[in-house]
Amino acid sequence: MRAWLLYALVLVLASLTVFGEVIAHPGTRVFADNDDTSLFIWWLAHAADVVAGWFGQGSGERHLLYSTSMHHPAGVNGGWNTTVLGLALPLVPVTWLAGPVVAYNLAIIAAPVASALAAAALVHRFVPRLPAFVGGFAYGFSTYLVSQASGHLNLAFAVLPPLVALGIVELLRTGPRRRPVVTGVWLGCAIGWQFYVSTELLAGTFLAAVCLLLAMLVCAPRILARAGLQLLGGGLLAAGIAVLIGTPLLLAMFTLPGAPGQTIRPHGVWNNDLLDPLVPGAYTLLGGGPTPIPRQLGLDPSEIGGYTGIVWLVCAALTVLALHRSTRYGTLVRVTALAGLLVWLLSMGAPWYVWGRPVWEHTPFRLVELLPVLGNVLPMRLAVHSTLALSVLLALGLWRCLRSPRPALRRLGPIAAALSLLLVAPGAVTARPIIIPDFYAGAYAEVIPAGSVVKTLPRPVAMATPHADEAMVWQALTGMHYRETGGYFIGSTPESPIIFSAPADPLDAVLDEHRGSPLPDGARPRGREAVDALRAAGVDFVVIAVDGAHLPHEALAIAQHTSRAAGAPYLEIDGVYLIDLR
Repeated sequence: MRAWLLYALVLVLASLTVFGEVIAHPGTRVFADNDDTSLFIWWLAHAADVVAGWFGQGSGERHLLYSTSMHHPAGVNGGWNTTVLGLALPLVPVTWLAGPVVAYNLAIIAAPVASALAAAALVHRFVPRLPAFVGGFAYGFSTYLVSQASGHLNLAFAVLPPLVALGIVELLRTGPRRRPVVTGVWLGCAIGWQFYVSTELLAGTFLAAVCLLLAMLVCAPRILARAGLQLLGGGLLAAGIAVLIGTPLLLAMFTLPGAPGQTIRPHGVWNNDLLDPLVPGAYTLLGGGPTPIPRQLGLDPSEIGGYTGIVWLVCAALTVLALHRSTRYGTLVRVTALAGLLVWLLSMGAPWYVWGRPVWEHTPFRLVELLPVLGNVLPMRLAVHSTLALSVLLALGLWRCLRSPRPALRRLGPIAAALSLLLVAPGAVTARPIIIPDFYAGAYAEVIPAGSVVKTLPRPVAMATPHADEAMVWQALTGMHYRETGGYFIGSTPESPIIFSAPADPLDAVLDEHRGSPLPDGARPRGREAVDALRAAGVDFVVIAVDGAHLPHEALAIAQHTSRAAGAPYLEIDGVYLIDLR
């Protein structure tokens, strides 16, 4: 345990180095080029609010997987959104004491540490600790995981792929040390917990497990024949426990309102490029900017995580060549390489692209697109599994060199491994500030009664742009003191089978219609009708952030227009304009 504790300390120090700016400002800055962080911060606050309700506190929300505090009064189905309950509930004390932004940043800092430990535990089944630690580090601080940490907490906390692989390895174990029931139980608990962290990563891990079993069928049929029943029995036990644990989420998904009525994202966009493994990512020491590879859409850097570097790829290839006939490691190397290749090909999606140009339409991922639920998996996010396979091969190659009788190989192995890590190593990332008006430090409670319905401007919108959804952070910082008409989420309405933010209301329509030109007098019929519609929907207050990003007009102009339309004065309080519609 001493060695593992020291390794964990090294991982923590590495994470603190990468996220140093976040550590310096844990309550006011985040690492993100998008604003999905606001969504996660909101759900962390929601979980803390519901738990507070168990003790007679909080806003009155009682359902962890459904909320009307956002997109009020329709609400949001948490089963289809990244509630990250598996992390939010353990972090409730942190959220209570330090706030949801600090809790979010703590989870981001812990993500590479936990992922690296899980990967090292997998690799340690085959090699001693030192190479296992190197393989785990390569996985936890890979380009993929650091990129996803830039806004996607649910995907950056990627402990499930190595745990599932470890579970399969343990279920294939023969001899007196086999414990299929114990393995099935802990594996089922891990998968069940994953329901509440990321169902997309869970679905992607299922696809990767299928690739692993196909690779075993090709490269290790005797092992499957010998331990197939044990694998099947333990797998069914794990699946049963996982479904039992995940039942509340599944019930929320399919019985509560707000479920999307179509595929969440369009196909053919979120695909890796065949050259992604060779082009440094934005957060690597060699990167530092957007990838030059053309994309079908302008994806933010958090999605571009396919880079592994030429040295790491060469090391993996040499490991396969050196060990594929090894009595001890041959089967492992062949299975790992083939499974990694299969899931990497899936991550190319459909069609396959080379430098942004389609080269093959009818790829294996076309079959995945036709499957229910699995068709929502974004293919480029499957790169986490091919990265895990490369991490295993890196550790095996390093161990092969360290135990070689040739001094040159014993020197070359550590150098190659160190160079592989260096070429994908993340630099110290830049954290951007969150715009938080002083109003939300305490004044809100003096002028807005608890439980009021508020329309905040700028309203949250589905844009992969910084500051696009910070109204959700402001609400979270109040401990869900009020209910918000806006919101950024996955859902639907009777008119639209899929929406990603609360639909525009009549006031939004007026503001957008005159974007780029002066607002008309709010006392005109159109303005009064817009405010009357807000009142009819139960809105009590309109709050406009003076320094809010993405406002359609100057904050003062919006306040004056809305005030005239409402026939009520606007108040300027600590960086916001407030209009009482009651």
